[in-house]
Amino acid sequence: MADLFYELSLLSNFHFLRPWWFLLIVPLYLILRKMHSNSDHLSIWKKSMSNEMLSVLTISGSQSKLFSPVKLTYLMCILVILVLVGPSWSQQKSPFTQDKSALVIALDVSDSMEQSDVQPSRLIRAKQKIIDLLALRGDSLTGLIAFAGSAHVVMPITNDSEMISHFLDVLDKSIIPQQGKMPQHIIPLVENLLKPTGVPGSVVLITDGVSEESGDAFDHYFSERPHQLIVWGIGDVSKAEQEEIGSKLIPLQIAQLENLGGNNYSHLVLMEHDKADVERVNRYLKNTPVIIDDKATPWYDSGYPLVFVLSFFYLFWFRKGWTLQW
Repeated sequence: MADLFYELSLLSNFHFLRPWWFLLIVPLYLILRKMHSNSDHLSIWKKSMSNEMLSVLTISGSQSKLFSPVKLTYLMCILVILVLVGPSWSQQKSPFTQDKSALVIALDVSDSMEQSDVQPSRLIRAKQKIIDLLALRGDSLTGLIAFAGSAHVVMPITNDSEMISHFLDVLDKSIIPQQGKMPQHIIPLVENLLKPTGVPGSVVLITDGVSEESGDAFDHYFSERPHQLIVWGIGDVSKAEQEEIGSKLIPLQIAQLENLGGNNYSHLVLMEHDKADVERVNRYLKNTPVIIDDKATPWYDSGYPLVFVLSFFYLFWFRKGWTLQW
C-alpha cells in the first residue's frame, strides 16, 4: 500500500512541458492515412471486383508482416510526438540552493531490541541499517535520537555522517536513565530539531513495537505538521506471524506499526535481510509528499532519452529495399 501511495505521488506531478505539440497528431494521421492508401495497389481493382475474387487472384505480400516500414513509421511518429510534448514528473535541483530538508532518526534501544530473532540482535541490525542509510544519503542533514522509557538527542542536525556513526556504536539501553518503551517522548525533541530548518523534514522511527498511547501522540503531531513519518520495523517477520505459547520472544508488532504508519503522512517499512528496505526508506526520503510550487525551478524533460530509440529505428532505413511509397 505504501508503494502505491508513492507511485500516486509521482503521477500527481506528471504533466507535459509542451502539450501544444499534440496538435501534430492531426496532420500526421492524414499523412499516414494517405501513405497507407497509396501503398494499397489493389485499391483500383477493389472498385470493380469483389473481395472474394481479389483474394483468389492475388497473393499476400509483405503488408501482412509484423515488422514492416509502414508499421515502423507509425511507431516512430508516436515517439516523435512524445519527445516534442516533453513528459515530466520531477523538478531539477537548483545548483545555487542548499537542501535544508532534514532527517531525524529515532532509534529504539529498549529491552525488546536486545532479542536475537535476527542475528546478532535487533539493535545491532538496526544500527547496521542506519549506517547503510547514511551511506546512501551522503552529506544530507541528519539528526539522531535514542529512546526507551525516555528520549534523548544523541546528535543534533548535522551533515557529518561519520560523526553520527561514531555515536551510534555506543548506543544501548544502559545509557537511557528510564527503561520502558515510550516513543512518543521523541516528539518534543523532533520539533526542536526540525523547526529551525524552516522546511518540511522527515522522521524515521526504528522500533519493534509501539503502544496505543504512542499511536495517538504520533497521529496528533504529524497531522498538524508538514513532516513525514517513516516507521521502520526491526524484527523477524516470519516469527512475528507465529503464535508460540510459552515463548519468551516478544514478536515484532506488525499490526501496531501498521496502524501508526497507515496515514497519509507516513509509511511502513519492514526489515529485510538485504538492503532492499534501506533503499526503500531512502526513496521515501527523496520523494516527500510535500509539493513545493516553485515556478523558477525547471522541470526535467524526460522525453529526450526517446531520441536514442528513434535513432536506432532510423538505422533500418539503410537496409536494402526498406522504402515507403508516398
